[in-house]
Amino acid sequence: MSLFSMTGYGKSESDFNGMPCTVEVRSVNNRFLDIVSKLPKELAYLETEIKNLIKSKLARGSVNIFITLGGNETASIPSSYNKELVEAIVKIANDIQNTYKINGEIRLEHLLNQPEIFSYKNDSSKEEALCKHILNETEKALDALIKMRKVEGENLEKDLLKRLNVLDSTLDKIAHLDPLRIISWKEKFQERLKALMGETEIDPARILQEASITADKLDINEEITRFKSHNLLFANAIKEGASQGKKLNFILQEMGREANTLGTKCQDAEIQSLAILLKDEIESMREQVMNIE
Repeated sequence: MSLFSMTGYGKSESDFNGMPCTVEVRSVNNRFLDIVSKLPKELAYLETEIKNLIKSKLARGSVNIFITLGGNETASIPSSYNKELVEAIVKIANDIQNTYKINGEIRLEHLLNQPEIFSYKNDSSKEEALCKHILNETEKALDALIKMRKVEGENLEKDLLKRLNVLDSTLDKIAHLDPLRIISWKEKFQERLKALMGETEIDPARILQEASITADKLDINEEITRFKSHNLLFANAIKEGASQGKKLNFILQEMGREANTLGTKCQDAEIQSLAILLKDEIESMREQVMNIE
């Protein structure tokens, strides 16, 4: 299974009883699953169901869904009006005219522009059909978004594996240079010791003890071994695919710690330059992993 990116776009365009219907879904990276929906007011009752549908298909990302409905024949038709409300509006308007000596008269169009005075007959069968249509189209848009996220994830996977190979080859170079570093350090240690002590006799046991302590501080074999272990874990997580973003990011943090320790302990210019290369690659990988679900 491939990795999934959190970046994607999906769109569905359809027609419901002569009414154009468009569903657009966009997603970018986010630590969690954050959903923002923009629906026509007549579809507000579907918001929870639509969000649940998104949650069933996506694990992480900042998701924006837009649903638009065009002009249609399915708009609600008034079935009656509120007589008491009309009388109240007319009375208030007349009172305002008389009190403030305002000229003018109430016209029919003034009342028709007050939607609250009308009652609408709900067509439950039509509403149910529209609901089903919108959910189906939302699923189509989500499937298109997931397809794009999968393609993007495959590209990220190729890049990460390429960079992982760079880490492995760099660690091999460091492992090859390490014995030479130890030999060089021993020679410098003996030269410094002679320069400091001159003709003074030195207890060989004390020299061995000090050398052992310093050698332990300079040893980087454990860091190399742990780093290679992290590389293997990283490769296995990629093979598992799907939503591995958080796991990959954690492994990269551990790699970064090993690279820092390795660079600090080695006390060798060539190995330090390779440690910097490790850190640069890890940072590039971390930026890519931020986009993985």
